[in-house]
Amino acid sequence: MEELLPIEPVVRQHIFIGRNKELVTYHNWLAEDQAVSTLFVVSGMGGIGKSALLAKMNHDTKEKGIHTIFLDGSVCPQTPYGFMEYLHMLIHPYQHGASIDILIHNPLQRKIILYLDHFDEITVLHSWFINAFLPHMASKGIGIVLATRNPVASPHMRTVSLPLTHFIYVETLNYINAVSNLPAKQAHQLAFKSDGFPLGLALAVDMLTKSRKADLRIVSQTISAKFLREVTAVSLHPLLEALIVMEYANQELLAAVLQRPICLDEYRSLQKLSFIDLHPYGLKLHDIAKNYLKQDFQMREPSRLASLHRTCMQVLYQQLTDTSLTDRAVITSALLKMNRDIWPKNNAYLSFASPITQVETDHIVESDIPILHELIEDWCSYSLDPEHNQNYHKFLDALIQLDPDTILLLRNQQHLPIGMFITVHFTTKTAPLLLHHFRADLEACFTPEGCRQAALQADSYVPILITATDHHLSYTRQELTGMLIMEQLAKLEPGKRAILVATNESLNQFLRTIGFRSRPAGDTRCDTSWAKAEVLELDLRKGAFEDWIFDLVPFKQKQIPTLTIEETRKILHSIKSTIELEEYTDYFTDCATGQAVQMKIMSLLKQTNHLTSDQRDVLWNGFIRFPENAVHAAEMCNMSRATFYRHQKKAIQQLTHILCS
Repeated sequence: MEELLPIEPVVRQHIFIGRNKELVTYHNWLAEDQAVSTLFVVSGMGGIGKSALLAKMNHDTKEKGIHTIFLDGSVCPQTPYGFMEYLHMLIHPYQHGASIDILIHNPLQRKIILYLDHFDEITVLHSWFINAFLPHMASKGIGIVLATRNPVASPHMRTVSLPLTHFIYVETLNYINAVSNLPAKQAHQLAFKSDGFPLGLALAVDMLTKSRKADLRIVSQTISAKFLREVTAVSLHPLLEALIVMEYANQELLAAVLQRPICLDEYRSLQKLSFIDLHPYGLKLHDIAKNYLKQDFQMREPSRLASLHRTCMQVLYQQLTDTSLTDRAVITSALLKMNRDIWPKNNAYLSFASPITQVETDHIVESDIPILHELIEDWCSYSLDPEHNQNYHKFLDALIQLDPDTILLLRNQQHLPIGMFITVHFTTKTAPLLLHHFRADLEACFTPEGCRQAALQADSYVPILITATDHHLSYTRQELTGMLIMEQLAKLEPGKRAILVATNESLNQFLRTIGFRSRPAGDTRCDTSWAKAEVLELDLRKGAFEDWIFDLVPFKQKQIPTLTIEETRKILHSIKSTIELEEYTDYFTDCATGQAVQMKIMSLLKQTNHLTSDQRDVLWNGFIRFPENAVHAAEMCNMSRATFYRHQKKAIQQLTHILCS
């Protein structure tokens, strides 16, 4: 494997992409004649591009002829006196004998900018810097720009917060094209996989341009290691691993998963990590950090990750059965999201190839309406016969007036709608509107009496349509649609049901996968000219909510057949074919695919704590390097054929024992 370049040189490439909003804010301040002294706080997780932005700001400021001073916290002395001496040393030769007084008095009333990169490295000086150093700065013209993982603020100086997020797809692609000559298809795939994380992007591009056989898993491991260097206390590692699996966790949940008390100091230390975000119910991992850390965990210890996943599922399920109604939606959402990875990927609505981190859900505002009509027109083009299109446009306008909160939107980073899910709560208020526009659908779902009772009891939700753009550069329409369905399912309450009429077979298959029951619509008015309609229903009105979740999230230990020595031998013979290994997944609780079986076996063959070196050699040479040439395999192990077969038999027995334990 070719060695990666050091992280810092890769990150500090001369190509600078994005950060337009942050730069505009900073440049506007530079343009003010009598600018109030200001503290700019550039914050974000490690690798998000804080140092690159400071370098860009410094360059732009120098281009304007403004004096700048650049400090690196990683080499600053850790005492106030030492810090002041270091600062004076930087000012003195550059400002022709000037001292630190130019920051305190600014006698020429000109702008002076002090950049302090790696502010986290001078932790012992934080309080002194904020409460003793900053108050002495001149009131006009002084700019202080900090790069820090966790946001800070000063009561003594105007503070402007500049938190950094990952790049959007266009910025990611611009960076790839600026620093490489990758083919368009490969550039698109890399932009999609990188999640717009600057460090991951820089490392991946560098590896692909310098190596013919680049292994992007090394990028994940490198970034994971960078994150983990921030975790200085070993006791925090188990807590972090739990957050890799869970959507969120508080002290109580962490204690239940790890089966030990979690003290407040541990919890607060975890919270201070740059890649930990706050969640209304505790703490959560930043989406990008979660992605890389989970990939690395999966490569290193797939069995332990699967075991931890089951434990977390059981804890959340227990909490779900004991909690109040108001908290159920949050827990259900966490359970659903935790299981995306293990659901079948043969359905486009379930193929979450990459975590959807560049979109958000929201409700409608007036400026959205024209875009929503465009989304409906697009949806009608592949869902309906043309004569029914106008009915949906009229329904949308009427629903916006009657109950706009029933429309859930998916927005991109520019806050524009890219998806829409209309789910109407069927009540006496909404029934007339639905009957006017969708009488055939309702008559296929309900009997006349059932329709009246459903409206009176307000126990049913009727999904009308779900659609998303097919022009999002990172995600398919089906992936965005699947995400919207998950968002709404998580809000489905016990004692309620969801019922709809649908003709899209792929969507129907998806809904059946996640617990909906289906039946023929029985009313030809609901059909299209190319497909028969089905009624799909998820009925949780009879206390079946926990049962639905229990069936939906497969965290129960599956009943596995006993693995024999002969079956282990067959697995080893098929080790290079993930397709052939598919038939052996039932022997393992932590392997849902042939690739997972392959990774599990290969991982064991590399470990020294289970198999002896001789056992690893005979298995590696006999089944990996020379599977068709036992003579050569024996020679490579410095054994006769008889000795080789004897050792191989014992090695397979030992491997079988390990796999069964």
